[in-house]
Amino acid sequence: MSFPQWSVEAVLASRPLVRVNQVGYLPGRPMQATLVTDTEHPLTFTVRGPGGASVWSGRSTPWPTRPEPTSGLTVHVLDFTTAGVHGPDVRVEVDGHRSHPFAVGTDAYGRLARDALGVFRLLRSGAPLRDDVPAGYARPAGHAGHPPNRGDTAVSAWTGPDAERLYPDWRCPETFDVSGGWYDAGDYGKYVTSGSIAIWQLLSTLDLLSTRPTAWSTGLAKTIREECRWQLDWLLRMQVPDGAPLAGMAFHRVHGTEWSPVPGWAHEDPTERVLHRPSTPATLQLAAAAGHGARHFRGTDPAYARRLLAAARTAYAAAARHPELGAPDDHARFGGGPYGDDDSTDDHYWAAAELWLVTGEETYLEDMRASPMHTADVFDLAGFDFDRVAGPARLDLALHGTHLPDHDHVRDGVMDAADRLLTLQAAQPWGQPYAPGEGWDWGSNGRILNNLVVLVVAHLLTGNRGYTNGVATGMDYLLGRNGLGQSYITGYGTDYSRHQRTRQFGHDLDPAFPRPPPGALAGGANSRPHPDFPYDERLADLAPQLCYLDEPTSEVTNDICIRWNSPLVYVSSFLNLSR
Repeated sequence: MSFPQWSVEAVLASRPLVRVNQVGYLPGRPMQATLVTDTEHPLTFTVRGPGGASVWSGRSTPWPTRPEPTSGLTVHVLDFTTAGVHGPDVRVEVDGHRSHPFAVGTDAYGRLARDALGVFRLLRSGAPLRDDVPAGYARPAGHAGHPPNRGDTAVSAWTGPDAERLYPDWRCPETFDVSGGWYDAGDYGKYVTSGSIAIWQLLSTLDLLSTRPTAWSTGLAKTIREECRWQLDWLLRMQVPDGAPLAGMAFHRVHGTEWSPVPGWAHEDPTERVLHRPSTPATLQLAAAAGHGARHFRGTDPAYARRLLAAARTAYAAAARHPELGAPDDHARFGGGPYGDDDSTDDHYWAAAELWLVTGEETYLEDMRASPMHTADVFDLAGFDFDRVAGPARLDLALHGTHLPDHDHVRDGVMDAADRLLTLQAAQPWGQPYAPGEGWDWGSNGRILNNLVVLVVAHLLTGNRGYTNGVATGMDYLLGRNGLGQSYITGYGTDYSRHQRTRQFGHDLDPAFPRPPPGALAGGANSRPHPDFPYDERLADLAPQLCYLDEPTSEVTNDICIRWNSPLVYVSSFLNLSR
């Protein structure tokens, strides 16, 4: 193993005490740093421009809570928003301590949006990667039905004692072509629920880009549209065809009957691939994603849009016939994550909302407004995720459902959530709008980004730059202004995550494999041990922000995932447009 063993104590000792966004700040947006210090009184700090010349000075603000609970550190906040500095190689210096260099300029996020999107290309299943990817990342198509693995072109339903225990009333003797789509994370599983919210984020990014057509946004939109179609085509293949058991429903997931080797190439995966029983949440999320896709493609490819809409209608009707097919939690024993979800109320609301937005039909409007989700507060400050999708429904209704009879209520719900997130953010010396007291979740970085998405939508609804400022400040956390001084995006910053746990980017474990690519987001701090995955004892009793290991063995903190990279594309695109 060629990766360095992670020690939180050693990391803290090696990082600058002045924590900054290691990539850069946007002119006219908040510029803040966080100083780790036990000093109780304000300190004078200096902003130094290129060449080291002092260009501005200010006074730090000691944080009143000592230590600050999310990091366990005693800190000051340094605000240099009015410094007027511009250019590369800027640093903040205080009490003999200097930050990492960073830039102040307008080009901080355009490349990040492209690289974050490029990760999806590298995660394509069933497609060879050749000259259209960066050097070192070419490979044969994975799970394309070629030896040594049978691939995803003719996959059977899972059978055997374990399958019968989990799915006692389901037998499906046919085989199905479920090729294509994206690998979900560091494994080679493909999951409808995780994949649906990821496609929603990328389709929503197309809305953003259409507001300001430039060469950059037009080029990025073209690539996003190609990726969305690749994933949508796979979702359509995951829909059970006529004549098969549970026709119209969506298979919940496809992966091996055991975990594939780490590291290991997709085209050499030796495991037997199987389909898991359709579920109501997966079916409704397919309906939502396909409905959203139909809305986007009807202007450029009407025939494809009609196909997506037909699949969405079929899935919605099938879920009504089978409203309580949950996704059993098999505790990740059989080669993939369970993505369990035993309540489809939010999934039904999301599907009805997307189908109403694309069709305007009364039946979907009635179902949507009858849902308890429609009048509930659907925005948990801990961030929405694959199993809490009423938030995406509410955001789309606020943006695109202006003819909704109670649109003011929908819009007000988004604004209230955004205001609560700004209040939460202001109470953090690190700038992240996320601080669940019960513990930080697996994929906390994705949840932080989803909270930033709420702030983006609030800005789109109002034009209020305060929400944009909140988005910019929240990105500071992901790019190094945090308890560990860690940029969680590969290739961005000085101390960035570079040893993520993946099979196909497993260079740390076997130098024949490439490294994680630029733009790959690590899952991040996770202070809640999971009963089915190993939790490293080095993380025990640490403050939540410190519960992270940049090692390829730390699945619970250092995995990658499409539904974390998708909001990264959305948020970085927004910031590039708002510069």
